This record gives sequence, C-alpha cells and structure tokens, in this order.
Amino acid sequence: MADTDERLLVVGWRLSGEPIRRINCIRMWFLGMVMSVLSHEAFASSLPTTDNRQPTTAFHYNTPLTPQELAFYSRFAVLVTHDPLPRAQVDALHAHGTKLVLYEWSVAFYASIATPWQRALPASALLNTQPLRGHLGASDADAFYFDPASPQHVRDRANAIAEKLRGIGYDGVFLDTTTHQSVHPVALAEFNRRHPTTSYDAEFASFLRALRRELQRGVIITNQGFREAAHILPFVDIDISESLITHPVDGTFVMRPWLDPRDEWNSISYLMRHLIAPAQRAYPNVQFVHLNYVDALDGAAIARIVAIAKIYDASAFVAQPSIAGGARGESYFVNLGDAHARVESTTNRTAYRFFDRGLAAVNFGSTQLSISNESRATFENVVTHETTRDAHIIVAPGEVILLRKR
Repeated sequence: MADTDERLLVVGWRLSGEPIRRINCIRMWFLGMVMSVLSHEAFASSLPTTDNRQPTTAFHYNTPLTPQELAFYSRFAVLVTHDPLPRAQVDALHAHGTKLVLYEWSVAFYASIATPWQRALPASALLNTQPLRGHLGASDADAFYFDPASPQHVRDRANAIAEKLRGIGYDGVFLDTTTHQSVHPVALAEFNRRHPTTSYDAEFASFLRALRRELQRGVIITNQGFREAAHILPFVDIDISESLITHPVDGTFVMRPWLDPRDEWNSISYLMRHLIAPAQRAYPNVQFVHLNYVDALDGAAIARIVAIAKIYDASAFVAQPSIAGGARGESYFVNLGDAHARVESTTNRTAYRFFDRGLAAVNFGSTQLSISNESRATFENVVTHETTRDAHIIVAPGEVILLRKR
C-alpha cells in the first residue's frame, strides 16, 4: 500500500480509455488561501451563485445536441462539450443563461489534431521532440507535452485559447487532467532536467494567471486541481473530481465503500473529508463538482450520487464513460435551500444533512438509520415520489435518499 502522500485511486478515463490512477493527498498552505481571495476578488467570474439550490456543471461530448438534450442542458449553469456546438445551439443555450465551456487537454496535445498554434511551437516550448504515447494519453496516438515554463506557454497559449473561445462564442475552458501527475514520465523528467529549481505546477500556475487575465469574467474549470490546490485553485471557478463516489470493479462501475477500515483511501467519506473538504475550506470561491460514472443511467443512480455530493457541500454530474448523454434526472434541479450541519457516524457508516427544504441521507451500515422529524414536515422522495411525515424518517441499510419538503 502506498503511503499517505501518494495513494492510488482510479480517478478518470477520458483521454485514453485507461484509468488515471495516481492522486496525491492535498497539501494546503496559508499562501494558497491568500492567493485565492486576491485572485477571485480581481477576477470574479460571471457564474451564477451556485450552492445546494441549483445545479452547476453538466458534461456532454456528442455534438450537435438533440432538441431534447438542448432543453435539458439549458437548465444548467454550465455545459462542457468536447467540441464546439453549432452557433445556433450556443445562442439558444446563452438565451437560457447557460454558459458554454470547451474541453482542452491541459498538459499536452495530439499531433493528429494539433492547431496551427500548436504546430508552430518551437522545440524549446515542448518537453518531447519525439512523440509519446500512453500514460494518461491514448496508446495509439502521438502526443507532445507543453513546457509550462516556456514563454509560449505562459503568454501565448492563454491568448490562443481566449481567441478560440471568442471565435466559437464560448464562455470558458475545461482544462482536463491537470497537475504534474498527468504528465508522461519521460516529459516530466525532461522538465525537471531543464528547470531544477522550480516545480511543474508552479510554472503551470503562471499560465493560469495569464489565462485568468485573458478570460476576465469567463469560466475556467479544472480537473482535479485540488491535488495541487495552492497552484491551481486560485485562478479557477470550478474544480472537478472524478470517480470518488463510483469506481470500476471487474469491468463495471460500483459505489465505493462508505468507510472501509482496511482501505480508507477507497472510502467515500474519507475521500470527501480528507481530499475535498480541505480544498473547500481554503478556496471557498471555487465550486466543486463530483463527476462519476455508471454503467446504466437512471434517476435512482443519479439521485444517489447527487445526495452524497450535497451532504458534502458540492454538486454532481453522473454519466456513462463515453459522456455522450443518457438519463436526464430531475435530482439535479431539486431546490433544497441552505444546508444545516452535517451529521455523520463513522462507526455506523451513516451520514445525513437537513436543508431548509429537504434532506439527503446515506446508510452504508448494517442496521436502519432513524432520523428525527420533530416538526412532522412532509417529505417527498425525489425518485419514487413517495411521501412521509412520520416522526422518524427511516433509511434502510444500503440506502441513499434525497427528499424534498412538500
């Protein structure tokens, strides 16, 4: 087993079909908190206020959208697409207040789809002159890795991204697979040889600072920026975690244990409290979204993951691994209001949280969880629509519930 500085988790699949396995325990510094406050005061984004009362970010990687998909995604604050949508659909989503964000591989690019700017980069702006395959990139496509310390990366890449976004009418960029953990080992070794007195993530932060200036009130989203929070999160609006609630086992996606005493780092509760919560406290202006995968999308699967995210002050999006659409659950849009204190029992493997207008609860234990409903408020299950106003709300073993007040 790895030590506490470097635990192995599966946290993503989307670049190559191979799992992203390495994730570092988050390190927080006082400087990071100061940078966060200063950055977001100077570059406040135009995102709507998003808390437990409204959804934040959705992902959809097929284009164009069907009319049904267009109507569904117009209910989100932000939609991330892999490729640009037709301008008419961009305008339609903007008319509903939805911001459009474009996918971008943060640390590298593929030669086969390189932009003119990428093809014109000198060798000094790249960490490899011979193409690399694998690691988090595809095993059958040639990739070239940026040197984040090069002036082309610090200055020109930010400008190139901003110009592209303006040209397609998009509002921001999603930088996938951030931090040095995502860099091919050969390329990372070259970075360390060239720049022995600095770190990859410290240099990448210079690019993010320039990008924040270019986008002004645009949207910057990162994938797993919490791993190097002090360098990444001061400049972003939303940070995405992947597969902290569900993960693949023997070829199928299943829920992680709530709290496994034999492997805390494969435990939902432990990951939320030790990886995400420190970043939330240090960077309160950053929204955290838990992206998780399931084999079959349905309303119940979405509600379970949304409920867990809400218990831990975040939102969620649920997709199949292709991120190409599927069930359009109403759980994303349940208005629960402001959150009350979280009640959690690590011994019983339970947790629940009341909101002004609802309740989210999980029971991974072996006995039923009884939650007092002193006011005898009427609650409705958002999936089954069953109602109760009993003095105690019962959560059966293995059950995750999301209720709203009637």
